[in-house]
Amino acid sequence: MRFARLTAACLALTLALATATAAAASADRPRVVVDAPDFHPLPIAVASFLAGGDARAAAEVAGVVRADLARCGLFEVLDPRSFLADPGEGLAAASIKFSRWADVGADGLVKARVSKGPGGFSADLRILDVRAGREVLALTLPATEARDLGHRIADEVVRHYTGEPGIFRTRIAAIRRTRDGRELVVFDADGQNARVLLSEKALLLMPAWHPRGGELLVTSYRSGIPELWRYRFSDKSFRRVNTGHASMGGSWSPDGSRIAFTAIDGNGTDVWTCNPDGRGARRLTTSSALDLSPSWSPDGKKLVFVSDRAGTPQLYVMNADGSQQRRITFQGSYNQTPQWSPRGDLIAFTARDERRVFDVFTISVDGGRIQRLTQDQGRTNEEPSWAPNGRMLAFTSDRSGTPQLLVADPGGDRQTVIASGAELMTPAWGPFPAD
Repeated sequence: MRFARLTAACLALTLALATATAAAASADRPRVVVDAPDFHPLPIAVASFLAGGDARAAAEVAGVVRADLARCGLFEVLDPRSFLADPGEGLAAASIKFSRWADVGADGLVKARVSKGPGGFSADLRILDVRAGREVLALTLPATEARDLGHRIADEVVRHYTGEPGIFRTRIAAIRRTRDGRELVVFDADGQNARVLLSEKALLLMPAWHPRGGELLVTSYRSGIPELWRYRFSDKSFRRVNTGHASMGGSWSPDGSRIAFTAIDGNGTDVWTCNPDGRGARRLTTSSALDLSPSWSPDGKKLVFVSDRAGTPQLYVMNADGSQQRRITFQGSYNQTPQWSPRGDLIAFTARDERRVFDVFTISVDGGRIQRLTQDQGRTNEEPSWAPNGRMLAFTSDRSGTPQLLVADPGGDRQTVIASGAELMTPAWGPFPAD
């Protein structure tokens, strides 16, 4: 039962992203404006990248950039087959026939020369404003691998047009079912480059990233009962967090100083917090109901959690010290797996409808407005997890049979399967990389 196993799942998002023309001095420059009500994806062309010695790598990098930008929902990435410009056209604005790019509907144009050297790859990147007929950004970007270079370029494109960091170099952790047990797996944000961190015969559940990205908190049944364990990337260690209770569903505070978790005592559960080593445990909920699945607000001052104290699983919010507990969902009879958006405005959760189908929803923190993000797409869409910029989410879905990992743009309008082939569960989208 999903309510009982709690997945510290992740927030869904109902962001109305928008393009608009900035005023005054930047009136000729297309921008992607967040939260504008009349959003239309910005038409952008990613030209075939020029090769400085490795044509295959250049094509791979360009493909990664196109896929990243299309997946995030901010851009209308134009089909390269429609391009009218000379494929050998240079990078400099003086060499570009902007009318050819305007004819295919492009507002923005991304060009690059990809080179390979002893230390890896580099890209001489250009972003050009088609309407103004000028270069607006020039950068040289290094990377050890071709795919990483593509993600770096896509991040810079998002940063240029939105003023916000891109999320394409982040990672997503998930649990993968195997014939012999469970694996803790980390994927790139596009579902590629899967790395198995742990392979266990015992049950593993609910990974949660440390805010600095150096470790994962996991619920493990290695000792026969649910307990919190910490996997550290630097030395591949796996250590138990001694909370003094059977514990599950851990969630790091935004500053990494505390862990919120569910403690199991007899037939009941409560929300507790503790230090990262398990010491200083403090009980926050004391009702006779099932209280579980805590998730921190981005400022660390509040927690959202699930409780059936009103008779059915509903979402509640309380201060980080357990005070001022209040119910926030009043629609539906089975709401679970909340996660607070990094932007602070929304909480994503899973809810079961009258057909016993699970779907992903969000609720606004201030007004309580609920939006449904999935519907009639399999029987189980659940465990949403926010990207660190709050502009995308990951979740699992059985729409094609075995639960797959999907990512979605704001509002759930553009949903993309990024990992499949084995049952995946409880995804957790990691923080921005340190570099």
